[in-house]
Amino acid sequence: MGERSAETLRRLGLTTVADLAEAPFGMLRKAVGEAAATHLHELAWGRDPRGVSPEHVEKSIGAEVTFDADVADPLEIRRTLLALAEKVGVRLRRAGQVGRTVALKVRLADFRTVNRSRTLAVPTDTAREMFDTAWALYTALDPGERVRLVGVRMEGLAAAGETPQQLTLGAPERGWREAEAAADAAAARFGRSVIGPASLLGNRDARRNENPPRP
Repeated sequence: MGERSAETLRRLGLTTVADLAEAPFGMLRKAVGEAAATHLHELAWGRDPRGVSPEHVEKSIGAEVTFDADVADPLEIRRTLLALAEKVGVRLRRAGQVGRTVALKVRLADFRTVNRSRTLAVPTDTAREMFDTAWALYTALDPGERVRLVGVRMEGLAAAGETPQQLTLGAPERGWREAEAAADAAAARFGRSVIGPASLLGNRDARRNENPPRP
């Protein structure tokens, strides 16, 4: 309904849904026309023939972890970022999506939050590419302070089949994408806990608690 029709209804004293529901249909038809009057009347009485679409398009996919105790060890933060990138990669591939921008979130011990991001030349769904970018962003921060939370998020999503994915110069024909796809297949059969980056195996740190993913 346009502003002109809305103004016409306001002049008639029809400013609420209840007003529209109780208004004579002839009055509505004279004010805004047959089609609009029918539509408004039906909506006012809670009747809408339009179907409901359950589809929700994600704008980003990410994961973050809050440490039980503030962390200063770069190796621990590196391992955590790798684990987060792995989770995001799995979620991207399950959703059939790739992303172009890697975003890093770091919350320091004094609760200051730092956000950094970098846009890739080619969209990706591989954990290794996300991790390499997130780690580069983190080391560029050089916060020199204890860390309370870290997060990795992939933004600028698109359907995997709709965007070209070319090899990086000098990269082997079969690389991280194929390896991670194979890991997905193995995890589907044997469970995610039995396969993952070598630096994570046997290192399920009890001090990390993954935060629930945000919409």
